[in-house]
Parts: sequence; C-alpha cells; structure tokens
Amino acid sequence: MIPSAPIRRVHGSIHWVLAVGACLTARAQLPTSDLRTISPPAARVGETIEARINGTNLDDLRELRFTHPGITAKQRMLPKSGFLGRALPDVGKFDLTIASNVPPGVYEVRAAGYFGLSTGRPFVVVPSDSVEVKETGKNFERETAMPIEIGTVVSGTTASRGIDWYRFTADAGERLMVQCFAERIDSKVDGMLVLYNANGRELDRNRQQFGRDPCLDVLVEEGGDYYLALSDILFRGSSGDYFYRLQVTRKPHIDFIWPPMGEAGKKSQFRIYGRNLPGGTLSDGLKIDGKPLEHVDVSIEMPTEEITPMRFHPGQPRQGMIRGYDYRHAGSEPWRIGFASAAVLFEKREVEVQSIQVPVEIAGRFDRGNETDRYRFQAKKGVTYWIESVADRMAADIDAAVVVRRVDKGTTEIAEFDDPVSYFSKDGLDAINFDTSDAFGSFTPAEHGEFEVEIRNQFGSAGTALIYRLAIREAAHDFDLIASTERPLPTNRTGYSVTPLLRRNARWAIRMIVPRRDGFEGEIVVTATGLPEGVRANPLRLHGTTDTGMLVLAADDKAKDWAGEIDIVGRATINGKRVTRTARFSSLIWGHIFSDSIRVRSRLAERVPLGVNEHEQAVVVIKSSKRKYTVEEGAKLEIPITITEDGTRTGNLTISPDGLFGLHRSPPTVNIAQGKTEGTLSIDFKNRSSHEVKPGTYQFTLQGVGVSKYRANVPAANRLGADRRAIRKIVEDLTAKVDEAKSALASAEQTYKQAKQSAETATADDKASVAKRAESAKDALDSARASEKELSDKLSRARKQQAIVDKLAKSAAAKAVSKNTKFAAWSDPISVTVTRKAK
Repeated sequence: MIPSAPIRRVHGSIHWVLAVGACLTARAQLPTSDLRTISPPAARVGETIEARINGTNLDDLRELRFTHPGITAKQRMLPKSGFLGRALPDVGKFDLTIASNVPPGVYEVRAAGYFGLSTGRPFVVVPSDSVEVKETGKNFERETAMPIEIGTVVSGTTASRGIDWYRFTADAGERLMVQCFAERIDSKVDGMLVLYNANGRELDRNRQQFGRDPCLDVLVEEGGDYYLALSDILFRGSSGDYFYRLQVTRKPHIDFIWPPMGEAGKKSQFRIYGRNLPGGTLSDGLKIDGKPLEHVDVSIEMPTEEITPMRFHPGQPRQGMIRGYDYRHAGSEPWRIGFASAAVLFEKREVEVQSIQVPVEIAGRFDRGNETDRYRFQAKKGVTYWIESVADRMAADIDAAVVVRRVDKGTTEIAEFDDPVSYFSKDGLDAINFDTSDAFGSFTPAEHGEFEVEIRNQFGSAGTALIYRLAIREAAHDFDLIASTERPLPTNRTGYSVTPLLRRNARWAIRMIVPRRDGFEGEIVVTATGLPEGVRANPLRLHGTTDTGMLVLAADDKAKDWAGEIDIVGRATINGKRVTRTARFSSLIWGHIFSDSIRVRSRLAERVPLGVNEHEQAVVVIKSSKRKYTVEEGAKLEIPITITEDGTRTGNLTISPDGLFGLHRSPPTVNIAQGKTEGTLSIDFKNRSSHEVKPGTYQFTLQGVGVSKYRANVPAANRLGADRRAIRKIVEDLTAKVDEAKSALASAEQTYKQAKQSAETATADDKASVAKRAESAKDALDSARASEKELSDKLSRARKQQAIVDKLAKSAAAKAVSKNTKFAAWSDPISVTVTRKAK
C-alpha cells in the first residue's frame, strides 16, 4: 500500500530501440537506461497481465526486475517467421505475473538491458479481490460520466485541457475516502478533485492533500448519485506520463498516530487518529479541513532494532530515512511510528511553560496559530545538550525553529537553532533534495541553572495534524547513509536521474550523504558489497565533521555484462561498539530543465542499482601520481595527472576535484589537450568563501569532462545489420521464385485452357485421350497455383519481417553513428591531509 503522509516542499528505445522524446541536454551524454512508465501501474495478487513500458536507451531488453522475487515478467515475442531462426521481441511488452504470496504494497521495477539497469518506477500490487477497472476514455463531460462502484479503483490518464468525470451512488450516513494517487506513484499529474451532487451543486474540492495528490473526505448526508471531476490543475495530459489511480473506498485511513514515536523494544499505548477506523469513536473537536476525526486506542510493541524500513516511500529522502515501524490498522495504508531517543513525554496543553527532566523526547502539536511551546529543565555545567526536532521529516507542514534561554537569572538567550546546513552544493550543480526544515543544535551551559527551550512553527500555521517530536538529550552519536547519482554534466540548472553504469576500465563516483547525529566526529568508512566480478569499490573514509563524499566504483578490463543491486554500507566505532548502517539510494523522479524549481521531486529507492557494460570502454582513465597527499593551510597542492584513452576523445579534457569537502564552488581545473596525456592540477588551500579550509584528512576524486566521438550500441547495429542483409537476400530469392512461379502458373493456365478447348472439339475417337490430357493439365494448374500461393504467402511474410527488421536496423544504425557526446570520468579516490600552518 502507499503511505498517505503528505509529501511536501520538494526542492526540490527499446530495441530493440524504444525511443520517446527527451530533452537534448539529457541525450547529450553517454547513454544510460531511463524507464519512464509501466502501464498499467498496478496488478492484483495472483494474476498475470500484459504490461507495457516506455523510456529511453532501453536497448536489448532482457528482463524486468522487481524488488519482490514473486513479481516476474516474461518478454512478449512476435510470432516466429522462420526466416531469422529466432523470434523478435514485441517491443516494450511483457507478461507480468504476481505470485500468490506477494504481499500487497508498492514495489519498484527496473528494466535490464544493454545499458545496465534503468531508473526505477513504483508498481502497485493490490489484494486479489480488489476491483480494478480502466477509464473508458469517453468520460470527458458530466453527461457521459463513467459509473463506478464504491470500492473500485480506476486506472486512468488525464486529457490535455480535459476533465475526467465519474459517477457513484452512496447511501446517507456513509463516510467515503476519495483519493487520487498520482505523485505518490511517480505520475506527473498535479491533481484536483471536485465533488458535485446530482443537481450539479459543488460540495467539496481538494488538491495537495498528500503532496500534490488530492483527497476528499465525503460525509454523505443524502443518499443518491454523486459526480467526481478529476483533472490536472494545469489541465495537462494526453501522454503516458499523466496517469493516476482513483479510489473511492470505505477502507480505514490513518491521519496520524499519537504519540508519533515509541521506545525500541517497548510495548506502549498509542492512539490512532483517522477516518473509518474499525472500533473508532469521534474525537472531541479534532478535525482536519473541517472534517471530524475518529480515534482508536491500540497497544503496539516497537521493534528492538532501530532501522529504516526497507520499503517504498514516496516522500523526500530525509522523510523516507526516518527510522521506525510502519504500522497498519485493519488494512489501512501504513503510518510510520518513529523510534524515540529518550523517554516519551506528552506536551501539556493546559500549562504555559512545562517543566521536564532530560533526557526526554516530547510529543507536541501546533494547533493554534503562531503558537510557541516552552519547556524548562535543570541543566548541568559543562554538559552538552543536543536538541532535535522532527516534524518536516514526518511530512508535517512545519518549519521548526528552536530558541534556548537561561531563565533562573533573568532571561538570557543562549542559542537559536533552525534548519541544518543545506546539502545542495553552492554551485547549483545538483538537484536531489537531502535537506530538512527540522531544527538541530546544541548548547553547553557555563554553569548549573534552569534553561528553557522554545519551539515554534515559522510558517505560523496550525492544525490537528501539525505534530512534532522534540528531543533534548546528551549526545547519542549515530549517522545515516544515503547514496545518490545524477547525470554528471548538468548545464543551465538541468537535473536528471541516472543509474550507475560502468563500462570496462571506467570509474563511477556515487555521491554519499552522511548526516551525523549529535556532533559525531568519528571516522566513517563507506564501501560496497555484492559487487560483480571485475568491479571493486574504493573505500570512502570520512573524518571529523565531513558528511559528504564520493564512493568510487571501478571496473577492470575483463568486467562482464551485469545488471543488479549492490549494498553500500558505512561502518564506524561509536562508544566502543562497531556500528554498521546500510545506505538507501535516492534519485530524481523526473528530469527537469530547471532543477532548482520547486517542481523537482526526489525520493528514496528500495535498492542500490548498478550496471556493467562489457562491450564499451571508458573514454579516458584518469590517474594521479599518488593516492595520498599532505598540504599546509594556505599552500597549494600540485597533483600530477596522467590519462589513458580509447582514441575517441576530441578537444580538451577538463579535470577538476570532485567531492572535496569545503570546496563550495569555482573548483580549480586543468585542461589536457587532445592528443596529450599529462597535466598538473593545482588546488589552493587558502581559506576563502569558495573554499572553507580546516585542518583534517579529506578524500575526493578527480572528475574529467570532455567530448567523445561516441557510437552507441554497435553490437546491436552489427547484429541487426546482418539480419537486414539476410532478410533482404531472402526476399530477393523469394521474389525471383515467385516470379518463376507466376510464369509457371501462367503457362499452366494457358496449357489447361488449350487442353480444355481441345477436349470440347475432340472427335469421339480422340475424346478419351484428350480428356486425359486436359485432366493432367488441370492437375498441373492446381499444383502451379498452390506453389505460387505458397511462395507468395511466404514472400508476404518475409516482407513483413523485412519491414520490422529494416525499422530496427535503421534505428540501431542511426544510434551507432559517431556523434560528439559529452562524457564524465573519475579517478580512484585521493586523500589529502591538511595541516595547520606553521607559526
């Protein structure tokens, strides 16, 4: 099932060749596979359906991979023609089977082919008894509204400048949840729902209830027919990217759980707030958008291991990374209960200032406009207290700010905390959003005393569901691990998702985001496991406060074709214990020309994908003379560089440091001219706004950017070219045989005609012999006709096969033509130790 928590504030050909339009910027780089859509986006447990996919660079598809082994796909093939000795694939079509043991939920699918694994897309598995229907496509007006039953889920697409109309019948007293799932399943639809009664009066409308997905809570006052109007807010559509699933249901829905966290391994009481909750009662005065909430009390035992659930999450990466337990109530969508870092305490709404004892984690709510909540406690001299709010990461519409004051000797402001430092690079060359508006910070009292922590929502908004967690504790060191890749050569604020693909001898740098908790400064070693033969990972070592870096994967000259998932893990020693964290992968949902637009979305993926291509070589291999360097603050570091290449590079190769912590923008570069193989990169370690230099050890890689005379998928062009020549020869031979057969048929027809005429005029003495000759001529004619028909039918089939092969071969040949194509290459990691300037 799909989480119903709001997703907010996003910063945020097959061929054989399945080609769809794409931005030129996205095409101008070495190709990787991009899966855009799978249709239909859902299937029932236990059924087999025909599924279609589309995307770019999905050459030589071998299979579809799902994150559950019980979901399998078999490629559909065209009927065997007998001309090529093999069947050709029915491009983009698969028979998809959902095993009976697959739990309903949202999984990810990727396509595996020549260019490795594609980007991932969600695929919804629904219960076997789910009523699934397709939009009729004729429901563009109220008068032709498509009738649906309550409990039905409709798969549809929005029409350009159109509205999809639906009609359902409801009984008085019913409570129905009407949801449009679009953004949550990677659709481009920004939906709006409007509800009308049978007389055409508007009763309700909604948009952006769960991210950009609308939802209506329908309290039926009068039985009868009701009409739904569903559209994109900008009336976009008419393409496969604008799909949705419309659900009208009586199923339970969870809005939030109170408290929103629990202690690991403990059984506690929780109150579930929502709609249509079995056994639920109305909650006094608690409403969302004017609709009353129900509640039910349950006892839940939290798991002992504090981990991030390994499942699909449609929210921003930091929202998906929250460690917790995904709880369902009577078949509802899941709601994540977080792990508390200390004893749980409830906000007391009746007091202006609440006295607490630390460590503590408070469950609170902003249900009054411009509300501030204040908590007081006794703090000890010299003890560092860490304060962390969790609200944005629970998808609550809260931008928290925290103020710390000393209050026992007058009132003195000690500290103010807001958003943590952004992970967006200052040069604007990345688009995946790893940020949060939750507040973090620490303070250390100079003496014993009473202190107050105030938390407020800077948006000033209020609401029943605007809940927060506020932790006050001594340091509880830990870290999270997020991996990401984007197209490595962004220009003009473009942002595109990409799956790592290693060509032979190539390196690929995966950006690692490692949020450290409570000032943890221990060494974190990041590496990859589950790698295929011929691929190695160069460990990434993060020291001190460093919380970003590049994990470099490298393929050797014997690496074989491979497409699969790997594990990226980070290890550290915390309080004398070895701690291991497993990374989640993150990606952009859709490529955008303006990657710093609010329309750009990013989310976590369930697995870390990797592809290897044995048919192509790295354009260049970059090597530094050493792997470890030492430099003094204020000095320059000279790095001698050599390159080897495959001979396709044209123009300069521009090399710069990539992933050097503290280097924010304007990195130094060195150009290696075409035909040259050496250069020296000079990095100035003088502290300035573009490069914050602090003593410590840092790891980075060298990135080279250039242009190659690249030929895409030459093996396919060669293979299909040979097929094209073979089928052409077959057609030529068959054409000649058909011509011969037609000539023989004409001759047989003439012979039979003459024999028949002779039989008609023969004398009585000759009649028997002439009739026998006529019968023989008729047999010969029948044989000639059969032979001509057989050969003509065979020629017709061959020409149809030729048309298919010609189309595929032309497309493959066009892709394989040498074109100027941008590429990026990386070196193995380099370590530099920055020492203090000698006095």
